[in-house]
Amino acid sequence: MERWVEETLHHGFRVRLKVDKVLFDSKTEHQQLIIFENEEFGRVMMLDGVVQLSTKDEFVYHGMMAHVPLFAHGKAKKVLIVGGGDGGVLREALRHESVESATLCEIDRSVIDLCREHFPDVSAGAYDNPRTNLVIDDGTSFVAETEKRFDVILVDSSDPIGPGAVLFTKAFYAG
Repeated sequence: MERWVEETLHHGFRVRLKVDKVLFDSKTEHQQLIIFENEEFGRVMMLDGVVQLSTKDEFVYHGMMAHVPLFAHGKAKKVLIVGGGDGGVLREALRHESVESATLCEIDRSVIDLCREHFPDVSAGAYDNPRTNLVIDDGTSFVAETEKRFDVILVDSSDPIGPGAVLFTKAFYAG
C-alpha cells in the first residue's frame, strides 16, 4: 500500500509527497519528525508536518542562507546559527576562512543526531570541525542569556509552528 505524507503549513494549501521508504517516524522531545525516501526529492525530513530538508535541493537553501550574509559582512569571525540542526548552514559557514568559531544552537538534539545518521553529506563533517561549538538550547533563551557576541547571526529555523514559533517574534529579534 502506498503511503503519502501531507505538508500542513498553510491552512488553505496542501502538498503531498509519496513515501518510498520510511527511515524514521516518531515524536522527539519537541516535535514530530519523519525522515523518508522520495524518488523526486531524495531523502526528506519533515518536522511537525512541514518539509525542512530534501537532499536534491538543500545546497541551494544552505548556500544562500550562509554565504549572502557572510560575504556581505566580509570578515565575520564569530558566527551564531540558531536552528539548523541538519548542519547544512554550519557546513557552508565553515567554508569561510575568516570564521574562527561557529556556534550552532539547536533546541532538539534528536534533529542533530538523526541528521548525522541519515543525512551525513549535509553536514559533511561540520559537527566535527574544531571551530564548531554546539549548544543544545532554546535559541531565544540562548540569545537572551549569552554574554558572547557574534559578528553574524543566521536563523535557520523551522516554520512558525511548534518550537520554532518563538523565532518569528519581535521579542526574539529585539533581544
